[in-house]
Amino acid sequence: MASGKLSPRQKMINMMYLVLIALLALNISNEILKAFHLMEVSFIKANDALTQKNKAMMDAFQAAADDPAKKVRAIKWTNKAKEVQKISSDFVAAVEVHKKKIEEAAGGRKSLEEGQPKGTLTEMSKGDDMEGHKHYLGTDDPGKRGKGDELKDLIENTRKKMLDVLIGIKDDKAFIATLDKTTAFKVEKDLKDENGAKITWERDVLGHAPVAGVMAMLTKVQNDCKSLETDILTKLAENIDATTAKFDKTAALIIAESTNVMSGSQFRAKIALMAYNSTAASEIMVNGQILSAAQISDGIGEYTATASGVGSHKLEAKIKAINPATGELDWVPAKPIEWTSFQPSATIAADAMNVLYIGLDNPMSISVPGVTPGNTVVSASGINLKKIKDGQYIATVSAGQKEVSISVSAKMPDNTTKKMGEQKFRIKQVPKPVAQLGNLQSGAYLKGQIASQALLYAYMDGFVFDGVKFTVTKYHVIYMPKKGYMEDANVNGNSAKAIQNYAAKAKPGDMIVIEGIRAVGPGGERPLNPITYTIK
Repeated sequence: MASGKLSPRQKMINMMYLVLIALLALNISNEILKAFHLMEVSFIKANDALTQKNKAMMDAFQAAADDPAKKVRAIKWTNKAKEVQKISSDFVAAVEVHKKKIEEAAGGRKSLEEGQPKGTLTEMSKGDDMEGHKHYLGTDDPGKRGKGDELKDLIENTRKKMLDVLIGIKDDKAFIATLDKTTAFKVEKDLKDENGAKITWERDVLGHAPVAGVMAMLTKVQNDCKSLETDILTKLAENIDATTAKFDKTAALIIAESTNVMSGSQFRAKIALMAYNSTAASEIMVNGQILSAAQISDGIGEYTATASGVGSHKLEAKIKAINPATGELDWVPAKPIEWTSFQPSATIAADAMNVLYIGLDNPMSISVPGVTPGNTVVSASGINLKKIKDGQYIATVSAGQKEVSISVSAKMPDNTTKKMGEQKFRIKQVPKPVAQLGNLQSGAYLKGQIASQALLYAYMDGFVFDGVKFTVTKYHVIYMPKKGYMEDANVNGNSAKAIQNYAAKAKPGDMIVIEGIRAVGPGGERPLNPITYTIK
């Protein structure tokens, strides 16, 4: 506003301007508080829907437990379902107690307005209150444990107890780890502010929000618990069906009485139709050793052994499968067989797997038992083989091929060359990496979390070769505020400076989209999928 001597008219205009700003600020505050209340109502409705869904699943569990044909195998999972439902119900009830106490501390809720149905959840009477719940939760005293700390422990302990119910299902460790990582039912890790002071969840999320926001947040936590309950019940229900032997494929099977027949003797074999489950055989044991995942394809295990010397070898195998009577996993043994080894015989194996990757040095072991390395001849079509040492090679392949073969021959004492074996290998591209901002995957984060990431990475998650790396060479970042104009920038290299700049001025609800990402690595430059970050 102008300084110096002002006319009465100008003074009046200035005063009206100040009043208008105050009214606008008040309207924005009311809109935010209204939005918090609408979120709370929405979460309550979602909780009711999940409760009904979980009840329907529990009815199905009980029906299976009451079914004489399913009772033996269903009772275990039904009891686990009841256990997880009780844990969830106890948690929701405990949080409801905290919500009622916070309501009382903040002055309660507004009365029903004329025309509102009985039972309607009204807004908090003092939705912008910042003190009542802070005193109750103890978030205004960082040096002392309070109800907020108890609530944080309750969330963490409840999630662990719920996940522990899954112990005993098929592939329990892997599934529990995945669900623990993906569920929203958890407390954010403590952060640090610009001064290095610790920012805890209970003091940042609950202590620094108006009571209307706290009520919405606690209702969301109840919703997250119900959602985790749904995921666990669904998995437990799958295990009831998993305990029923199902056959989805057939194959003709030849069972020979002997793999070696002397001249003048008869060769005998049994031929049968085999029905099997292509997904059930997750564990196969041969001679006391569990086959690796690479040795099991389409439900059928493949065992290989390098023959050496001359003699007979016994092969004993068994498969872990469901006992249809009890529903428990049990080992089903096969009839042992014997096989005979003799010289010469060739073996060809890829050290990593029966696949060669474009752009990589693929290690190979090639040998002929009983034949010296100097008398072993290795040849390949469509592939470059470089010998490292006796029996060890490096294979490199180029794009445009789907399959290559390697054959091995041996020089005989009479100077002739005899082919000993041949192996085909599939050619594949190195899998496309996944873009990630620092250690943050796509999702919603505080602006400080995003602004603290210095680089954009290209990750190779779970690839069989160690040490394979891709580096981001360029990308396009778009800043999309909820209010205002969109901004964007093209970046060469993998520096996240442009992203940090947008994050620094972002407001809750704003989005940062990173697209046009390209990374260079084995096989050349690759385009990566876009990633999106939302400011919380």
